[in-house]
Amino acid sequence: MKIDEYLEKNQPIPYKIFKNSLERNSFFHAYLLNGALGTPLLEIAKFLAKSMICKNRHPFACNICSTCNRIDNNHYGNLIIIDGKLNTIKKDDINNIIDIFSNTSSERNEYKIYIINLIENMTVDASNALLKFLEEPPENTYAILTTENKFKILPTILSRTEIINFSLLNQNQLISDSISLGTKDDDAEILSFFYNDPITIKEKSLDDNYLESKSDILTLLNCINDKESLKFTIESNILPKLTSKEEARFFFDIFTIFIKEALKYKINKTTLLTSYVNILNSLIKEVNNLDDAILILMNSRNELNYNLNINLLVLHTLCKIFGV
Repeated sequence: MKIDEYLEKNQPIPYKIFKNSLERNSFFHAYLLNGALGTPLLEIAKFLAKSMICKNRHPFACNICSTCNRIDNNHYGNLIIIDGKLNTIKKDDINNIIDIFSNTSSERNEYKIYIINLIENMTVDASNALLKFLEEPPENTYAILTTENKFKILPTILSRTEIINFSLLNQNQLISDSISLGTKDDDAEILSFFYNDPITIKEKSLDDNYLESKSDILTLLNCINDKESLKFTIESNILPKLTSKEEARFFFDIFTIFIKEALKYKINKTTLLTSYVNILNSLIKEVNNLDDAILILMNSRNELNYNLNINLLVLHTLCKIFGV
């Protein structure tokens, strides 16, 4: 599914806003794309920028002209992208945009566009520098900013942008759409808790890191009714593989999903993890207090910000939940 198809089907209001602006060739000097975790905000921002620049748009980018190809290959001088998902955005990053766009354009196309993904991950100095640039933008310069939490952004920045809100998709429909794209049922169910887009879910379902993490957690959950096997699995299969805080966070996140779904299944016999009902029943049987288990996992995840001994934290967490 292409981005324009995704927008038309799942995000009709932003789709109509973008379509009308492109048809009229009339744009706000700064957009803020606001969506829940998992919404393909950066991909949408790139799509909008490319459509603004493309001379052959109808009304969206043609995707076949030389300009579109250069943008796809990151070889277009008038488009700068800073990704706050990869690194904290600093004042120097903003100053670099200002310096480049203050000089004479190397492109014949008059539009200069910068994309800043997840601007909530900015330093205070970077936010102030961006604010000043938004207040006095050079001619034909446009900003496309994205955020997963607009409440973390300076109100003065919000007031200088046109905020485009993206809705959270119905999770059952998200799972169904993901499966229709070729994602395996169980992967679609798990990843629908992390991503708000069937295209992203399909891509992530093929990611080696995700597949390994899923396999390790399922190995753990499939032996919780045997304490000796559980201890062996934790020590030999879980702890040696959790070598970074990011891996431990993902482990805790997936584990928390299973515990929450077990609690829901215990109460009303409904779950989004229909491929894992047997595991949910085992959790209901083996975990004394599912509510407490959720709190333990949430607290352990937060402790990752301070705890340097990842293995000890994970071991302590699992021992408290399973009593081993």
